[in-house]
Amino acid sequence: MLAGEARVSDNLACATIYFIDQALTACTPDGNGVLDAAHHAAVGQAACAVSHGLALLIQEVNSWRIAALIGTARILAPHIGSDAAAHLSATSARDYAKGLKAGLESGLLQISTVVAGAVESNNHALAGKAVQLISQRISPVMSGSPARRAAPL
Repeated sequence: MLAGEARVSDNLACATIYFIDQALTACTPDGNGVLDAAHHAAVGQAACAVSHGLALLIQEVNSWRIAALIGTARILAPHIGSDAAAHLSATSARDYAKGLKAGLESGLLQISTVVAGAVESNNHALAGKAVQLISQRISPVMSGSPARRAAPL
């Protein structure tokens, strides 16, 4: 049984996976939660934003990174393999941490804030909005446009 910081990180990772899985299901054409390689980095950035917002909510500010690493790796591993998922997860967390120091991009900040608000208020409509924001962040845009990805931080 997990205790202390390990339990906090595991709970945050589970919540992160829940929100990202819901968004992937909502934004993929077949509802199968699978996006192409161009969207993997956006999944990692969104997972960081979800983990960060929830960590701030429970006043465990430093726990977001471990939860984001675990969440991103678990979400992407079935699609790109464990090694690639771990590498992408670490890259996403590093880039997100740089963004925290320089000022987060507004889309990520909004995801973080709405997710925390949804969990704090136990508001299903707000949770749906959070899933929609995450979906918009990681979903492919319509034909002819480049894929929506995390902006460089």
